[in-house]
Amino acid sequence: MMEAYYELIEKLLTACRILDHEGIIDELGHFSVRIPDTDHVLINGKISPGQACEKDIVLLDLDGNRLKGELEPAKEIPLHLAVYQRCPKVVAVVHTHSPNIVALSAAGIELRAMENLGATAFGEKAPIFEEPGLVDTFAMGYRIVDTMAGSNLAVLKGHGDLVTGESIEETCISALWAEKAAALQSQAMMLGKPDWFSKEVAHKVRDQVIAGKAYQRAWNYFSWRIGKK
Repeated sequence: MMEAYYELIEKLLTACRILDHEGIIDELGHFSVRIPDTDHVLINGKISPGQACEKDIVLLDLDGNRLKGELEPAKEIPLHLAVYQRCPKVVAVVHTHSPNIVALSAAGIELRAMENLGATAFGEKAPIFEEPGLVDTFAMGYRIVDTMAGSNLAVLKGHGDLVTGESIEETCISALWAEKAAALQSQAMMLGKPDWFSKEVAHKVRDQVIAGKAYQRAWNYFSWRIGKK
């Protein structure tokens, strides 16, 4: 039991380091994971995810009470806990300040699929939460969950994104692919008019990418990249 607990922490730390290394998560982001068959969540405390080590991980219940850990939890824990409360299938959540996603949303431009990895990460297009400011109340967290309406990703306008998944690996790689999609969309819009994917095409592409075990391959690749440092 304890071995599985510490393996989960190590995988969470690996995801934090991957997103830090790739410039997706910065000094203020946070990544969390639900402990299987419990109402408890692990999340980095008030430290940059890329800097975090085992002692910096905090154990919370779904009301935000700290059960274990030395550090204070992040101010925006309601952003994570609202998802876990409302979405029982969600295993992991990450909040990033992805630069290209922030830029598109600040310009009032939707994040839309026009290539395979974007379609896999968020479908036809990502819902946008329009309210500014930090997500430091459960009421605001619930409004974001409502905005997601079943999507695994929401853009927080002028702020970043919220990415969810059924594993740490899926959540980490979806966050990477969403930022890559935003960068490609920005470039495509400067060059001409992008050929947007329809909902049906995005769904088909996602199924194909998942069937090809792209999430596993990407996780292996980016884990290898941080090991080269």
